[in-house]
Amino acid sequence: MLFSKRTIAALLCALILSGCAATTHKSASDLASQEDILLKSKNYEGLINLYRSSLKEKEDADTRLKLSRYYYQAGDYKSSLYYLQPLLAKADLNVYTQQAQSLIAAGDYPQAIRVADTMLAKSPKSGEAYNLRGIALASSGKLSEGNQSIQKARDLFIADDVAINNLAMVAMLDQRYQDAVSLLLPQYQRGSKQPKTLHNLVLALVKVGDIRYARNIIESENLSDNPNELIDALSLVGPLKKGVA
Repeated sequence: MLFSKRTIAALLCALILSGCAATTHKSASDLASQEDILLKSKNYEGLINLYRSSLKEKEDADTRLKLSRYYYQAGDYKSSLYYLQPLLAKADLNVYTQQAQSLIAAGDYPQAIRVADTMLAKSPKSGEAYNLRGIALASSGKLSEGNQSIQKARDLFIADDVAINNLAMVAMLDQRYQDAVSLLLPQYQRGSKQPKTLHNLVLALVKVGDIRYARNIIESENLSDNPNELIDALSLVGPLKKGVA
């Protein structure tokens, strides 16, 4: 959302899997220990190889879900959905959550909405389902419905920083950048420094013309080695595009 297509392509290229990992048997404790090490370094290629090897040895629903999640975190949404398929026949809310997240990331908003609706049919008070439904609705261009769904998720006590960031995202889709600043700035001032919050706040500040504050945040949070270059790039970002439902 904040970067050029060239930057995004470079990031995705950097995440392409290379080679094959040798299959060796690992105990549950060994697997957990290696996962913890790889997570700390955000080595998603290593995590994917780790869980592919484990799943090759033995089919396991939890292992398959983790493999799908790490493909998602690596930006390979098609693979995330592919490896999730065997779990859908007897899916629980965790499986549906991962499916909806990957569908949203892949741009299949109508299907993501249907999955969120399935979640709500099974669990009518699922804040996560309302949150995902709201993101998919807003991304497909249904901003008012998306906003209402995310508000409902907040009423059901989904994490406040998640709800507020997503409400700010809807505001920016609607080009209400001052509203986005009003949502995100108090979060930042209270110490919330989630990467998405920071990036969206800086973009919104640039869009409302508060360059000084945007630069202060970029410098304070080490978001770029060249704050002026980043600000110039953000100032050229056009209206965030809505999809078509």
